[in-house]
Amino acid sequence: MTLQLSELGLMSAEEKRNLLAMLLEDSLLTNPATPDQGRRSVPDLRFELLGPLVMKHGNVDVAPSAPKLRAVLATLLFNANRSVAASALTRELWESEPPRTAQATVQTYVFKLRKLFRNALGVTTEYVNQQLLLTHSGGYTLLVDADQLDITEFERLVTAGSAELHAGDYEKAAHNLRQSLALWRGPVIPELQWGTQLRAHAARLDERRFYAQTMRIEADLCLGLHREMISELASVVVEHPLHESAHVMLMTALHRAGRTSAALDVFMRFRKRMLQELGIEPSARIQTLHLALLRNDPLLDDRALTSEMLLDHLTTAGPRMRAA
Repeated sequence: MTLQLSELGLMSAEEKRNLLAMLLEDSLLTNPATPDQGRRSVPDLRFELLGPLVMKHGNVDVAPSAPKLRAVLATLLFNANRSVAASALTRELWESEPPRTAQATVQTYVFKLRKLFRNALGVTTEYVNQQLLLTHSGGYTLLVDADQLDITEFERLVTAGSAELHAGDYEKAAHNLRQSLALWRGPVIPELQWGTQLRAHAARLDERRFYAQTMRIEADLCLGLHREMISELASVVVEHPLHESAHVMLMTALHRAGRTSAALDVFMRFRKRMLQELGIEPSARIQTLHLALLRNDPLLDDRALTSEMLLDHLTTAGPRMRAA
């Protein structure tokens, strides 16, 4: 990491002191470790991004309070164990209008983050610089174990649950997907200093949360919990009025609960909204489900079929029935 001499005159006295301390620390590290060489992780350290940013040591939240420092930490966490260029941090903090001292200021924020790690975790400067927050050519890497970061655990559980759902193991799927959703402490609301990429990460996580929720409902429906799922699905379609899969699951749950007329009403409201807001008819697949409800197709009661599998069967059977 280099610093232009012209930037020194634009820095405050505190920034100069922090920068000098950081350079002195770096000068002591003549043999920096690589991420996979004899690394030992800090016990009881956990980072949480599924909700407001939290960094816990034991049961104490030691996350920084300064907005820009939180943005630096969040950027490193969303890219855990991967190199983050200093230029990427600059874009996150100031987007298209960085100050002339941006490079030095980013270095100062990293120095402050290292100091926070050292003081909060009770570890040495050498440990922080060599085994936790590494400096390398052009950027930084924050080393985090899989069980120290909630988004890593969330993705693992969602992937496992989705695979089990498609394999027909609905109990395991429901269990893993329920565990993944239990990790959330609230929505990922972008903080004041979050830039474009951090906001994109937050949006992707919210989408994954919705996916996990719908897959968990799907597993519960296959376990025969159609009555229990109706109220949750009714809430989902209110929040996502144009989401077809949610309407398919609600229609299926209502039919299996003996409320076929309510299921037909759901389709008519969905069709009306599609026409009003998008000017198009619902897809042929959900229209096939509507026809199956009208004729009380026995396939609708096959709990072994997920909603997607049910639509596949109904769509395949449709041409044969019309031909007959």
